[in-house]
Amino acid sequence: MIQIIRVLVAAFAISAALSGHVAAAIVGNLYDEELVVESQSRDVLKQGAAKALERVFIRVSGRRQVRDNPIVSAALADPEPYMTQFRYQRNRSADGADELVLKLSFSPRQVNATLQSGGLPIWSANRPAVLVWLVADTVDGRQFVGAEASADIMAALQAEAERRGVVVQMPLFDLADSSNLSVNQLWQMSEEDVRLASARYSTPFILMGRVTQFSTGQWVGSWVVLQGDQSLRIDSDGLTDSDVFAPPIDYLADMQAASYSVSAVAGSSSNTLIHVSGINDFASYASLVTYLEGLAVIQHANTVWLDKDELILELVLKDDMEKVKRFLSLDGRLLETTADGAKAVPRPVRGYYQWSGRHL
Repeated sequence: MIQIIRVLVAAFAISAALSGHVAAAIVGNLYDEELVVESQSRDVLKQGAAKALERVFIRVSGRRQVRDNPIVSAALADPEPYMTQFRYQRNRSADGADELVLKLSFSPRQVNATLQSGGLPIWSANRPAVLVWLVADTVDGRQFVGAEASADIMAALQAEAERRGVVVQMPLFDLADSSNLSVNQLWQMSEEDVRLASARYSTPFILMGRVTQFSTGQWVGSWVVLQGDQSLRIDSDGLTDSDVFAPPIDYLADMQAASYSVSAVAGSSSNTLIHVSGINDFASYASLVTYLEGLAVIQHANTVWLDKDELILELVLKDDMEKVKRFLSLDGRLLETTADGAKAVPRPVRGYYQWSGRHL
């Protein structure tokens, strides 16, 4: 039997998980997968490639179910043309057993084209972070997950997040966190205390939770997803720690994908004009255009007017401007401003922005 063991999402960036000031991250290796396989036979390779490609389609589209789509189903029946490389590696599992691991990479262009042909959305690699406060009650007592203890539980949480392409950020658990939130406060699921403790991190989403493992091995979890002033309660249970983490992670992925994924249907593009200041040299201009055209919601960014450090860009959009604003708010590189101080411009624009060129 082929078992998918983990998703290679190296650029979930350990630094992002350790830094207390990251609101978003670039998810790398969205198009890569690893599987444990029984042999290096041709049939096993094809079967493994199909399983891995389905995971990639799910992660990139933001949809839980993709196999029912006839375009995707046809791709899964013949996955090898999507592969850009594969290799085998011998690993030692956690229980000491020898494992044969198949590592695969798939073509982003072909994956995206298939999703678009099937009318499915594309969720780009720039994704909002989720700050996770989690306490686990096990035979070792109640502990924060992500601190020095509970390494196995943390690994299971990270694996579930990687499965759906959710950026998980853990608290620093430094002196400030210790004074702001205790294990008991989190166990009581105090939303007010968690909001106060989370203020220093500035993440758009917060997941607070408690999980318990009984002597039978059964897991039970209670979760609250916080976004702005809103909150949602989720309960979960299962025979493994992965089972108890899947419901909140699936909910977060579904919610984020609904806001940030783009359905690039042919003929659906529209144009809008924006004014950008702070373009001091050609390097700044090139970085701005590269940044904008790298957003999944923008097809092209064309300059239509330029005067010293100010310019007007015509954006060819794959969706609406409101979705563009959601993407821009993730990293703070292009900040929305007002018309105050801007030169008189020759054409009406949809908004005024300041290029900072750096992540906040």
